[in-house]
Amino acid sequence: MRIQYYHINVNKQLKANCSQIITNAGNAHKDKQDVPTNMDRMIVVKSDAAGRDTVKSDIVTCFCAADVELKVGEQCRDDVQGEVSPFPSGERLSRDSVLFRRQYSNIYDKYQFDPRILDAGLHGTVRRCVDRSTGEKYAVKSIRKDNPHFRPHRLYREVTLLEEMRHTSIICLVEVIEDEDYVHIVTELCNGGMLFDRIVMESSDTNNDNPCFAEDKAARVLHQILTALQYMHERGIVHRDIKPENVLFETADENSPIKLIDFGLSRSHDDRIDPPMSSIVGTTYYIAPEVLLGKYDKACDLWSVGIVAYILLCGYPPFNGVTDHQTKESVLLGRYKFHPVAWDVISIKAMDFIRGLLQMDPRQRMTTQQALRHPWIVTHVKHDNDTSRREPPTPSRGNSDR
Repeated sequence: MRIQYYHINVNKQLKANCSQIITNAGNAHKDKQDVPTNMDRMIVVKSDAAGRDTVKSDIVTCFCAADVELKVGEQCRDDVQGEVSPFPSGERLSRDSVLFRRQYSNIYDKYQFDPRILDAGLHGTVRRCVDRSTGEKYAVKSIRKDNPHFRPHRLYREVTLLEEMRHTSIICLVEVIEDEDYVHIVTELCNGGMLFDRIVMESSDTNNDNPCFAEDKAARVLHQILTALQYMHERGIVHRDIKPENVLFETADENSPIKLIDFGLSRSHDDRIDPPMSSIVGTTYYIAPEVLLGKYDKACDLWSVGIVAYILLCGYPPFNGVTDHQTKESVLLGRYKFHPVAWDVISIKAMDFIRGLLQMDPRQRMTTQQALRHPWIVTHVKHDNDTSRREPPTPSRGNSDR
C-alpha cells in the first residue's frame, strides 16, 4: 500500500494524478517562491497493490500543525493550481513532530558510526556508518531539527525525490531514520571525494600538460552528469544546483564513476503544463541567466553543465567578479572568452560543446539528448559501458572560431 501526501498552494500549476481532492477553507495565498505558504489544499492519494488510486480523507498530524475543516468530493482537474510540498511554511515544528516516519527510531541500534566527520555544512554533518547486521558501509547525513537553517519542506522534497530515483550516476538513498532531535539520511558511500577537489588538484599540478582535466577525462565526467540529468528531466525533475561540489567520485581511482548528490534545491517541474519556475536558487558561478531573471525551466541545468565543462578544461570559471553581485552581472551579460593561454591546447570540438550549452536563450541551448550526441562527447566515451541511449551524433555547430 502506498500513500502520498501533497500540500498545494494555489497560483502554482500541478497536473494532479488522482481522482479526488480534499480541500480546506484556508485562505488562498499568492507566493512566487517554491517555499509553500498557508495550507489551502491537501491531496491525499492512496494506491493499492494494483496501482489503483483511492482517496484517504485523514491527514497525518505532522503534516498539518493546525486543525482544518475538510470537505471531500471535488474532482481533480488537469489545470488545478498547486505547488507540491507536505508542510505549511512558517510552522515551528514541535519536538514531537515526526516528519518522515510514523514513529521515532534509534539509528544506533542499526548502525555503528565512525566518529570522524567527512563533511560539515549549514544543514548537518556527514559521517561513515556500518550496518551492524550486514557489515555494509554507508554515509549518513545527520540534520538537527533545531538548526536555524533546517527547512522541513525542503528536506522532505529532497528525500521524496531521492526515493523515486534509481540511476547509476545518482546517489542512492538507503533509508531515513528520525529521532527526537535529528533526521538521519543514509545513502551509499562514496570514498573518492568531490569533483571540486580534483579540479583543484589537476589545475595546480605542475606536471600536468593540460590547464586542468585532459579532454577525455572531462568528457567522461560530463557524460555521466548528462546521463543523470537526462534520467531526471525525463521524469520531470530539475536539479537546479549542478556544480563540482555536488559531484562525488565512488572511489579514489582516476577513472572512478561519479554520483550526483544534493537534491535540496531540486523540484518536480513539467514545462509542458507548469508555468516557469521563478525562485532564484542555485550557486552564483553556475546559475543560469534566466534563473536570475526569475523565469526558467529545466534548461537551467544545461547552462550549469556548460559552466562545469568550461572549468574542467581550464580550471577557472567563465563568469567572475569580485562580489556575488558582480558575478551575477557578468552572467547576465553572457560574455565569456576562450583565453589563448589556456585554450590553445584545447580542441575546437570541446569549445563548440561549451558554446552549445552556454546559450543565453534557453530555447537555443542543447538539451541533455543533444549534448550526449555531441561529437566531442561521443568521441571520448564511445568505448564506455554506460546507461545512455546510443544515437548518431549531431553535426558540429558552424561557428568554431576562438
